Formats: sequence, C-alpha cells, structure tokens
Amino acid sequence: MFIDRLVQLDPELPRAAVRLHQGGALTANTYLIDTDAVARNVAAIRAAADACGLRLYAMTKQFGRNPDVCDAIVDAGIAATVAVDIQCMEAVARSRMRIGHAGHLVAPHRGTEDAVIATEPEVVTLFDATVAERVGAAAVRAGREQAVLLRVTAPGDRFYFGHGGGFALDTIEDAARRIDAIRGLRVAGVTTFPAILANAEARRLEPTPNFTTLRRAADRLRAAGFAIEQVNAPGTTSAGAMRILADGGATHAEPGNGLHGTTPLMVFEPGSPEVPAIVYVTEVSHIEGADAYVFAAGIYIDRVLGAYPLRALVGRDETIVERAVPAEIAPDGAIHYYAKLHLPPAHDVRVGDTVIFCFRPQVFVTRARTRAIAGLATGAGRLGAVYDAEARPPAGVS
Repeated sequence: MFIDRLVQLDPELPRAAVRLHQGGALTANTYLIDTDAVARNVAAIRAAADACGLRLYAMTKQFGRNPDVCDAIVDAGIAATVAVDIQCMEAVARSRMRIGHAGHLVAPHRGTEDAVIATEPEVVTLFDATVAERVGAAAVRAGREQAVLLRVTAPGDRFYFGHGGGFALDTIEDAARRIDAIRGLRVAGVTTFPAILANAEARRLEPTPNFTTLRRAADRLRAAGFAIEQVNAPGTTSAGAMRILADGGATHAEPGNGLHGTTPLMVFEPGSPEVPAIVYVTEVSHIEGADAYVFAAGIYIDRVLGAYPLRALVGRDETIVERAVPAEIAPDGAIHYYAKLHLPPAHDVRVGDTVIFCFRPQVFVTRARTRAIAGLATGAGRLGAVYDAEARPPAGVS
C-alpha cells in the first residue's frame, strides 16, 4: 500500500534493508524501522498537536514496542505511551518511555492491578465498576490516588468486534459518582475508540458517532461538578487529524501508525508530512511456476481501508527499489507461513532474494522480529538489537 510512497520519500530504508539482508546482518521475518524517519514524523505530529493544544500518548504496539524506537520517540518529543493491555505495559517498560494511559483498549484483568498502579500511569481506563473496585484497592495499597477515565458508550456508537462496552452515556453522572467514591480513585476524564475513522470513498477522516458521545459525556460530567481534565479520543491519528480532534473537544490523542507513516491520510493526501518508516523484510523461500513463496510469519496487514492490491519489492541489490511485483497473502484466519509473489514471465528472481513489504502493520500480533536502524540520513545506518514481537531479546537466532 505504501511501496510507492516509501520509494519516493525514504528510499534509503529499502536500500539499507537489501544490503543488510544480503550481507547476512538482517534475517528474514524482521520489521526494520528507521528511527530518523520516526523522529521526523514525531516532530510533525507533535507540532500539529501543540498548535491545537493537544497532549499525546504514543501507541507502540504496531511496531512491536521495539525499545530502540520507543527511546527515539521519547527523544523526539512524546514521553509517554498508551498501554493497550498488560503485555504492552510490560513490553514498554523495557524502554525509557513511561506509561501515560493504561487499560485501553483492554481493561486490567484480575491479579494485574498492583502491577498497573506500580507503573504510576497518568490515567487508567475503566469499563466496569467491579474492575474499578480492584484498581482502587491497589491504589490504596500503594498509597496513591489514581486518576481514571471512564469508557463511555451510547446507542449508535461504532466499535470493532470485541471493542464494545463501557459506561452508558444516559447514566454517566451516576457512574462517575460511584467510581469517584471508591477509595484510591478519582474520575479525571472519558474516552472511547474509535473517535475518528477513514472514509475510503470520500478520501478523508471523519468523526464517528463515538466522538459525539465522548463530547456529550465530558459536558455532562463537567456540568455535574467533575473536573474533567482529559477527553481522550484515539483512532486514525496523524498530524492531519489534530484539528478535527481539537475542534471536537478532545484534549488527548494517541498516534500509532502515524509515528511510522502508515495511516490512511498518507494515502488520501500525498503532502502529509509523515513518511513511511517501517518495512517488513523477508526472502524468497522457493519458486513454483510463476509464483515465488516468501516467508511470512510476521505479516499482519491492518486493512483499515478495506482490501487493496498488494505489492512488494524483490531483488538482490539496491535496484530493488525499481522492482515491485504483485503479492498475495493468506486469507484471514489462515496461518501466515508464506506469502506469494506473482512474477512476470521474464524474471531473474532467485531463492534467497530479499523481499520488502510496506503496509500498515500490527507487529504485536505476529511472530516477527523487529530491529531499529539509525543514521540512514547521514550514512549507512546503525542496526539496533533484535527483539521479538513483545520487545524481548529472542533466544538463539539473531
């Protein structure tokens, strides 16, 4: 999806990838992340947010919470993250990034409350009063008052499968009073997801009904006397989304794929400031007829714009940036052992050739490895350490 934009705006990343892979320094099934480009993207997003008075939490699951990339994001101006679940919280702890927002999209489950509170998050999102009691008890044990966000919902809101639930807008004041009365807790705001979605036909970002629910909840709670400090509105977040968020009443945003330049707005608006900063590097395993099979254990394409033709670069040297071919991945629900490249009749593709994809990833749900590369803007680049999809150094294979 982003191959042409990658070659146009960050060609040194695929060139470095093929050099490193062919030279043996980089193995197949690795996401390679350009931290210089990430830093430039962060600067653009941060500038847009500052101009609109918004605060930011970084979403890191999409690049596997790679600690070197997290540190680069901190240095570039976003110091705190949103931990979408407990595993995310644990993985980010391997970097210098601190926890800003915990428990959204996945609320803390039983037995994790003390660990959540120990990270001293700015806010914890709650979906349910029973979980609130447990989080409050953990805060009391730690001698801490924990600020919380209420996940709010109303009829007509749009959620991805498994993302629904929360406190009903119609009774949000009663819910807030009940939660605020729990020892150790203080209601500080509201959140939802997604607040913005991409409209593929109109080629623009649009607020969802959830965003209206979010704003109404904040207004009602303020009228009821609550000091609402945070109206957290994640979803499809990039520099070009900040004005929509601010105009809708948001106070906080959570850029994720925007940090490495793979959001829908990069497709809709070629002049968007973010550049693609992440590629999936793999290799040809074997060839059968007109198809080259490539290792694909790390592929998960977030098809936020629906299905679209997929292409990949293939080659053995830096001319790879000129060699894009159609690609096909396994259908949803299948195990991604291999993807296929559909080769032209006259080709010189061989087993072991480098293959480079550039799409909207979700590394944390794959079997991929990640590596950062720094210094591409000024030289050959410096490779970071190898991490698995949970930001842990893998055993054995580098």
